[in-house]
Amino acid sequence: MFYLLFLACSTITTGHTLNTVYSWKQVEFKFPNDTVRNEYKASGNYIPENNVPLGLAIWHNKMFVTVPRWKKGVLATLNSFSMSDDEHSPVLTPYPDLEANNISSPDSLVNIFRVRIDACDRMWGLDTGVNDILGDLEVVRPMRLIVIDLKMNKILRQYTLKDTDIKPESFIADLVVDVPPGQCDKAYAYMSDLTEYGLVVYSWEKNDSWRINHHFFHFDPLNGNPLLAGDYSISGYNFQWTDGVFGMSLSPIYANGSRILYFHSMSGITEFSVPADILQDNESKKSEIYNNFHIVGTKGPLTQGPSSIIDPETCINYFTQVNRNGIACWDMTVELNPETFKLVAQDNTTLVFPQDIAIDNESRKLYVLSNNLQKFMQGSFDPLTTNFFITSIDLETLTFLCRCNAAY
Repeated sequence: MFYLLFLACSTITTGHTLNTVYSWKQVEFKFPNDTVRNEYKASGNYIPENNVPLGLAIWHNKMFVTVPRWKKGVLATLNSFSMSDDEHSPVLTPYPDLEANNISSPDSLVNIFRVRIDACDRMWGLDTGVNDILGDLEVVRPMRLIVIDLKMNKILRQYTLKDTDIKPESFIADLVVDVPPGQCDKAYAYMSDLTEYGLVVYSWEKNDSWRINHHFFHFDPLNGNPLLAGDYSISGYNFQWTDGVFGMSLSPIYANGSRILYFHSMSGITEFSVPADILQDNESKKSEIYNNFHIVGTKGPLTQGPSSIIDPETCINYFTQVNRNGIACWDMTVELNPETFKLVAQDNTTLVFPQDIAIDNESRKLYVLSNNLQKFMQGSFDPLTTNFFITSIDLETLTFLCRCNAAY
């Protein structure tokens, strides 16, 4: 066994391969019957090739998958399927139901990119309210924070962001939820505005929100060169983005009850942090003090990526890596630098444009959703090729790989 572990550690530079759990050429949805399905297709409200999965979340034995409305014809932006079913390409069931995802219905869900589940069995998602982003962009509804009771399959709260929370070009595609143990009413949500470079904080107890601005929320703020971190080359596709603050992860709760929010820009290679209580205090304006935000370290070239998540049992932070078709990690017990930021998984087929990442604490596995978005943004998918993947790996294996002495 020791020899096998040593061998794995010595060959870590090639990147580990994750297990493919689910994959699709095109995603399919559950309809009441074929007649309804044909009606949706005939009306243009369902165009199969325009449905691209992106966000991922797990609750017990149920997996949730978001499908943003990049183009017209997205049937449902929020969906689920049972992980108990022995299906390699499971059919997506609109969640909570089809009517709740019908953008022609009042108060329906419009466009959610990522969802997060808290310890109180609630799902949180930011509904951008826009349809057909890559085409004739249509503002259907204002931005709303949606919170769903997963036990009751019922929307608990819809909160419309205030005018002071957002700016003309604001776009929010990620969030994290901060809940003190046993205090569900004390929850906060932190939402990243990647295009106008800010954070929006929401308090469940106060049912109120506020915006926070800082230089660290911009793209590649230290280097000042948009081509350094804003240039992407993914499986033969090249493009440039200036996306700012995006991925966020929360530290475990420390003995004094505090925790740290770690964050980075999509088009950036530096990790930053801020104490969560600084964000929660809207009275004393501590978030306006520049030095309350900190530089954690740099991750090195080609380390851009949207999502990150911390395993609270090991204090290892995991990151999606879009320029490297993989997953990287940082053991938070050591200083962050290019040597301690390790590429622990890589696959040029199943991990192309890894979009979202989730930890299932019941099985102690990490799941990744990859969707080849670069193809969709610059054309379309080949319906005869497998385009979308959900992969997984045991966290025990990842922990070992991350703590190997081998550097990248």
